[in-house]
Amino acid sequence: MSEPEIAVLMPIYNPGVDLKECLDSLRAQTVPFQLFLVDDGSKNKVDYKAFTKGLDCQIIELPKNLGITGAMNMGLTEILKGQFKYIARVDYPDISEATRFEKQVKFLSSHPDYCMVGTATDYLYTQTGLKVEAKNPERFEDCVRALRYNAPLTHGAIMFKADFWRELGQYTDQYPAAEDYAMECYAYAKGYKFGNLPERLYTTIEIQQSISVVSRAKQLKSRLRLQWRYADWFSVHSYLGLIRTLLLMYGPINFLRKIKSQLG
Repeated sequence: MSEPEIAVLMPIYNPGVDLKECLDSLRAQTVPFQLFLVDDGSKNKVDYKAFTKGLDCQIIELPKNLGITGAMNMGLTEILKGQFKYIARVDYPDISEATRFEKQVKFLSSHPDYCMVGTATDYLYTQTGLKVEAKNPERFEDCVRALRYNAPLTHGAIMFKADFWRELGQYTDQYPAAEDYAMECYAYAKGYKFGNLPERLYTTIEIQQSISVVSRAKQLKSRLRLQWRYADWFSVHSYLGLIRTLLLMYGPINFLRKIKSQLG
């Protein structure tokens, strides 16, 4: 059997039964792929072989916890040994719509100057029940402006051209909890283009263990450093982005999420 064009990189730590719904959304995909599931030294594991039954899956179990950056880099090392054309990201326990991979491949194959594409994304906060419909910017020009504030592509919803990672190599560990934002800043600085599909093809499930929840302060500090490093001092958006991050660092998270949901 020939190798599929798409590799799916999915790091995981201490999964629960909700892993089934996440994987079921991958089973429903309309194009073939190979899943690289990287267990990041979990203390509590499930029967991965049972959960991934029917999927073309390589399970990588790390002997100790490396953190999400280390886990993703271990997965990328294995993926890049193959001849995959595309690499899709999925985060546990998020949900991908059935046509997500097919539509992202269609976009990337018809846009040779783009290195990655995300999708419109819903955010579901399990602790509060709050649902936020994120309006990710579609055009590259709008993504560039949004990059001054935060990552314009939802990390778990991205599909990359594998050649981008053959050049970049790995995620950096210099910006804890913001490795995705660092990657997008790097891509822009190197002249790559990226954007988002308008369809809502991905739902991020914010659980208590999510990085954006437990490492929020660390994430915001890393974001601030990246905004400073990649700032365009002739753009007002660089200044506004720095101010926004400072406000987020000291503002109450639940209040800010309510504002975000109102603003879309």
